[in-house]
Amino acid sequence: MKKNENNPKRPKIGLALGGGSALGSLHIGVLQALYDNDIPIDCISGTSAGAMIAACYAFGVPIKEMIAKTTGLSWYGLSSFIYPKLGLVSNMAAGKLLEDIIGKVNIEDADIPLAIIATNIETGEKTIFRKGNVVNAVRASTCIPGLFVPVELDGVSFVDGGLVENVPLSPLKDMGAEVRIGVNLDRWHPKGKPKNVVDVLISTMDVIIGQQESLNLQNSEILIEPHLEKYSLSDFKKSGELIDEGYRATTLMIPEIRKFIPESLPKKPIRAWERVIKWLLEPPK
Repeated sequence: MKKNENNPKRPKIGLALGGGSALGSLHIGVLQALYDNDIPIDCISGTSAGAMIAACYAFGVPIKEMIAKTTGLSWYGLSSFIYPKLGLVSNMAAGKLLEDIIGKVNIEDADIPLAIIATNIETGEKTIFRKGNVVNAVRASTCIPGLFVPVELDGVSFVDGGLVENVPLSPLKDMGAEVRIGVNLDRWHPKGKPKNVVDVLISTMDVIIGQQESLNLQNSEILIEPHLEKYSLSDFKKSGELIDEGYRATTLMIPEIRKFIPESLPKKPIRAWERVIKWLLEPPK
């Protein structure tokens, strides 16, 4: 049974997880903080790194497993070597990692509505995936141009969704979310000197994203912007710290989020999250 059927007075809540390369593990802390504060999520969208976490959440992957899978990641672990024409490497390895976690599933079969943003590199237009293979959509959304070879789906080439909408709030409105929470990883992090070709490509992508117009929040939209000044876009080894930063930043915004939610909000998690509760309550081994 859908939550809004039980409580028609409660606004439908959506969460948009933005791109940020290695900083994306921070989103796990955001999810944990929302859960601890009894803020349910009725639909979710993701761009780039945020698409990976959004897909895991939408299919009920426990937080402990998300943490385990993000620990020890690297660009090497997410890449597959090819003879390059349109990119240095393929991100098929990243797709295999996600498939190992959630299986061969379609977006429309998620426990809660899911949207994934990618860029049609042939037209420059935004594409919102609401159906079809999840792994393919996430690979398209996380395909950093120049680093990864464009992902071809149905004869169309796609690259990173951050080029068109790095914090994907717009799909949430179309999904019926009356309260929309966005997580922006791009505002407060340093622009350091690149150390290798990967850093150059990642930093170039970051500059392009930074040139996008400032987010113009609409009514009932809240933005979480963690301070990440001491982290780089390649800090995979600091996933634990980043998760803590996400938790901290979200906790600070809880009073603002609650302004849009009735005090009588039932403290009952959505169906996709029930598996997470059981996992969290298990004693550590």
